[in-house]
Amino acid sequence: MMQIDNLADTMFAAAATVLGRLVEQSAVAGASIRADHEGSIHTEGDELVALADIPSIAAQLVVRFQREDLAHIVGLMLGGEESVGELGPMQLSIASETVSQIAVAMAERLAENIGAGTAGIHAELCSDATLLPPPPFQSYSAPVQLENDLAPRIAVDFAAITLSKLGSAEEPAPAAASAAAVPSAAAKPAPAPVAAAPAQFAPIVPTQAKKAPAGQANLDLVHDVPLQVRAILGKTVMQLRDVVSLQQGSVFELDKLAVDPIDIYVNNILIARGEVVVVDDKYAVKISELNPQVG
Repeated sequence: MMQIDNLADTMFAAAATVLGRLVEQSAVAGASIRADHEGSIHTEGDELVALADIPSIAAQLVVRFQREDLAHIVGLMLGGEESVGELGPMQLSIASETVSQIAVAMAERLAENIGAGTAGIHAELCSDATLLPPPPFQSYSAPVQLENDLAPRIAVDFAAITLSKLGSAEEPAPAAASAAAVPSAAAKPAPAPVAAAPAQFAPIVPTQAKKAPAGQANLDLVHDVPLQVRAILGKTVMQLRDVVSLQQGSVFELDKLAVDPIDIYVNNILIARGEVVVVDDKYAVKISELNPQVG
């Protein structure tokens, strides 16, 4: 496996690629420097903190961004050249997605470099410091140079438990296996095996399983599990500049006709379709089709 400092350099290169694509400018990562973070990482103040999960090695990665730098980046993404200043709810949403994409790219590059899988890697902005790994951290930071002379600095933190996971990814085969492959000349021959009498066991009568009547399986254990039910009128795809320009009274089209049934999802699984009705002055859904084919 590569050394941690070399891993960090490749991760910053991946971050530069994503950031350049988001702001539509060429971006080059500068040289990284090591500046270990001995204390806990705070999620409030001058930094925005993203937490990336790498399921294949059960490790987490902390990626930090300067809030001031993100204000400039969001300004570029909105088509301007100036910083948006204070990050309001809309600007913070854009910044959150930005840092998440960059953190995912860095985590994926890390996994690729150590030969681990990238499936399931995800990241999101972390506002609760208790969710972060405990200190100390082995930390690196590097600037990402953009065309307009803006050079936001990104920091990545490896907690001790993450470093241990990275080390286990490069562990060689057990020493016992290596010794077996190359026997020592001084090794003594093993004694001849001694034949043992076959073990005697008392006969065992299997217990008959009780089968529940058809359709009467015990579901009491899951009856109280909450499920998220969503009724989807339709969907559309919009560019970021169109989203931030929405105002009260703005209209945008969905991908369905007014006469089309709406989709009903339970925990992100399509289970039915139906039509919108009104019951006691509230919207409701009258189911017209169960277990529909996705299409």
